[in-house]
Amino acid sequence: MFRAVPKAALLAVALVAAACGAPSAAHSRPACATRTSLGVVAGTTQAGLCVFRGIPYAAPPVGGLRFRPPQPVRPWRGTLTADDGTRVCPQTRDQLSEDYPDRRPVYTDEDCLYLNVWTPRPDPAKRPVIVFIHGGAARFGTANEPRYDGARLAARGDAVVISLNYRLGVFGWSDLGGLDPSYQGSGNNGLRDQIAALTWVQRHVADFGGDPAQVTAVGESEGAFSLSAMLATDHPERLFHRVILQSGSGALVHSPAFERKLAAGFPVHSMSTLKAMSTSQVLDMQEKAVNGLPGAAGGALYFGPYVDGTLVRDSVTERVAAGNARGVDLLIGTNLDEMNFFGQFSPHGLDEIAGQYRGFFPPSLAARRPRMTAVYRRHRTARDAALAMFTDQGMRVPATRLAEAQSRWRPTYVYEFDWQPPSGAGAVHTIELPFMFGTLRFTGIQGGDAALRADRARLSRLSDQMVDAWTSFARTGDPGARRTVARPAWPAWPAYRAPRRTTMLWNLSPRTAADPRGGERALWNGYPFGSFDL
Repeated sequence: MFRAVPKAALLAVALVAAACGAPSAAHSRPACATRTSLGVVAGTTQAGLCVFRGIPYAAPPVGGLRFRPPQPVRPWRGTLTADDGTRVCPQTRDQLSEDYPDRRPVYTDEDCLYLNVWTPRPDPAKRPVIVFIHGGAARFGTANEPRYDGARLAARGDAVVISLNYRLGVFGWSDLGGLDPSYQGSGNNGLRDQIAALTWVQRHVADFGGDPAQVTAVGESEGAFSLSAMLATDHPERLFHRVILQSGSGALVHSPAFERKLAAGFPVHSMSTLKAMSTSQVLDMQEKAVNGLPGAAGGALYFGPYVDGTLVRDSVTERVAAGNARGVDLLIGTNLDEMNFFGQFSPHGLDEIAGQYRGFFPPSLAARRPRMTAVYRRHRTARDAALAMFTDQGMRVPATRLAEAQSRWRPTYVYEFDWQPPSGAGAVHTIELPFMFGTLRFTGIQGGDAALRADRARLSRLSDQMVDAWTSFARTGDPGARRTVARPAWPAWPAYRAPRRTTMLWNLSPRTAADPRGGERALWNGYPFGSFDL
């Protein structure tokens, strides 16, 4: 659990509570502190910011709370020292695509529901708030990855930036109601963790210099799937006022049928057996279950939010089209070569992913497939055409559908990230993250570090442009509002609306385009892109 400083140290912390950067009486080093209704929190300074790492937003989900919905965190005595950036929810290390805070091969601490805060000052300034939910197939990743450091967003955008952990794998995303009816709905506990963190933000972010009326939730991959699912909950505007979905939409929220299939194949048949298993044993069982789904994409989609009818009411796009998120501004986008990510780590990986696409193509479109394939083949090899169709089916076209649905109600903006390393596998999944955070850490991106060494100035400029756009959207709802002479310029970014469908194309020279590759997008017309099933 968290470390609390005894009351004897409270006076020393109180001396710095009013000003960020004053020296700590106990350690003679810079510190920051603020008082919340839960207790005093002390952090540290980082490049002129106040940083708080490891603040609990829910009770530890251990013991009797294992596999249960998150419960409120209790107030603490004395001062909470928030300087622990090592929390990682249980998982086996992903050697290739995650940017962990240390070198542990396996993470087994289930007490992991903590968040981090970067703020210029914990004062009454009411800055816009950006809350980031990480990806990782609901099996991997942590808020404490260095590539997710919020300092650049907070400093350049004068914003409060928050990142959060949530339970992964079986611990947060498996419906166990078939083993014990009292655990019904446990397959959305990871989503409930995220909602608990966003609720914490509403209650406490003002103590850190943020404005609870200006909260923008940002999710990438699994984080975007989760935020999409929240758009289908009751009154999502209670949690955030703007949302940025990076490489993920409601089309990858599990359908009830798919969740039932997963639950039926669960390899443990009693709740008492599951509760008695160690963390490592649960992780081993989890990997065996995931390996039962076909291909890399199947493994990436085994865990995730699902339409349960109570929390997530129905198909995300249908709910959004009906106005369920009419109080939320939307910015959504994808990367040009999303699916290439899964094939970049082996010599014949791209061929393998292209071959796996046959099992994912919708059976209901079988009669249309030859014509669709012919269009995609006009300027591509057979392999690249399959990869492009895979990306469009899984990511790009569902994103445009969600954007079109929300554009009826609120300003909506769409982007595509096109920059790619000269020696890489394309503009793959996750490639936008080093730029929008401003960290320029290319973990899991082949050729990224070499490209940075060769062209740091232009890559840094692109990053600054994206940081400005994301923080501008968080502040005003318009990602182009902060285009000024003093900042790197990019073209005006009109809102997305059919039939023009203006899209920002992020590259070394950003530009907008009307309905890019619209002919290929239109091939999917009529396909519903409802909740995900296999």
